[in-house]
Amino acid sequence: MRPLVAFALVAVCAAPARAQNGDLKQEIEELKRAHGALEEKIRRQEAEIESLRQKLASARGPGGDPAEARELERSIDELVAASKDALRWKDLSASASKLRFYGHLRLDAIYDDSRPSNTQTIGWVLSEDGDAPPGVGAGGKNRSDLTIHPRLTRLGLDVDGGTISALGNAAVIGKLEIDFYNSGLAGQSESRSAIRMRHAWAKLAWGDFSVLAGQTADVISPLYPVVNPDLVMWGAGNLGDRRPQFRPEFSTPVGEGRLLFQGEIGLTGADDNQDLDSPGSYGAGYRDGETSGLPTLQARTALRTPILGMKDLEAGLWVHRAWENPDERIAGETRFDSEAYGFDVTIPIHEDVVWLKGEGFAGTNVDDVRGGIFQGINRATGDTIDSMGGWIEVSVKPVSWYTVSAGYSTDDPDNDDLAAGGRAANKIWYLGNRFRFSPVEFGIDYLHWTTEYVGFSDGTDNRVQAYVSYQF
Repeated sequence: MRPLVAFALVAVCAAPARAQNGDLKQEIEELKRAHGALEEKIRRQEAEIESLRQKLASARGPGGDPAEARELERSIDELVAASKDALRWKDLSASASKLRFYGHLRLDAIYDDSRPSNTQTIGWVLSEDGDAPPGVGAGGKNRSDLTIHPRLTRLGLDVDGGTISALGNAAVIGKLEIDFYNSGLAGQSESRSAIRMRHAWAKLAWGDFSVLAGQTADVISPLYPVVNPDLVMWGAGNLGDRRPQFRPEFSTPVGEGRLLFQGEIGLTGADDNQDLDSPGSYGAGYRDGETSGLPTLQARTALRTPILGMKDLEAGLWVHRAWENPDERIAGETRFDSEAYGFDVTIPIHEDVVWLKGEGFAGTNVDDVRGGIFQGINRATGDTIDSMGGWIEVSVKPVSWYTVSAGYSTDDPDNDDLAAGGRAANKIWYLGNRFRFSPVEFGIDYLHWTTEYVGFSDGTDNRVQAYVSYQF
């Protein structure tokens, strides 16, 4: 009965309006009937498989018929395969679609020996210069913090919609995924975290070609360092975020591997929410990316191929372009271009035991794709802020339940583009440890984080983050 219980709980939480008018009761009754029919189908399959196995034993015995034995083997294989497709406890069906729940329950504890920009979602370390103004400095050295939160708890739903014959037998899949990292209402307490939409998309696929519509991760910078799961090193060497988009993809065989082409037409300003217009002015309240009348454009091409009989090596090149047009002039300028170029690489070094991955980028006005330490435009000069950076990480898995990773990540804006107090560089060395005893995972990470400033002394933080997660 566990599928019924899971579905009923989700229905109660997601559709109170239906519960009020009695529709929920009807839906539960329909689900009961469907669940009973499914159980009966599974019992019939199991009984038929057992009967065929008995016949197979006779056909293989003395005086048996080899041709009949082969036919019985094929029938058993088909029935076993069909039974494996039966819905599990976290799978449901709705009309022609199959729904699969997944996620994890997680608690994080984070200690900093110096003041970060945010105790949970660190983007930089405040200057330890006693003369630095608020927002730049912490008012002195070694302002330590400790925070504990469950915000990375996650719930996802994968949807398999089958195929649509009227659209050339297009396969339909989708995803809805949430966590609790939305700050929600102003002034809310930590125990009242609001839901944040991570992914919400549908995809139509015709063999090697597909089109996605909805919110998901950017095409550029597809990899993530193992540490800093809250901001995944955004503003510290890793680009890309999630945004509403249309995404065509195509792959084609090349030797033993495949060549992948990806494109994106997305919303500019989805992540930095930038509006440079003065409060109360004509343009106030409108994102500068939206008022450009142009979308964010991204493209990536990658080669994925096996190497030396091990896991696949993957190497990609990508480009990003976007435009922002505030309604009022900023230091005489009304148009600000955003562009970035970069690469990503994943290299298996020794079977499934040692591997390396990393990314690099260069660009200007890249705060909407989480670059430049979240600095895109110098309002005093009207200049866009150039930045370059990246990260590299090597991982070792000596036993099945333990993985250790070491890496370095940096985001380095051009100092000439920054005003006094601007964040001149993020530089982070880190060590990550993962202990996996499925379905439970433990982690403990150490990050030595330095942020440099224009005109003020550095901020340096020793950060330790530990977590426990139950995955389902």
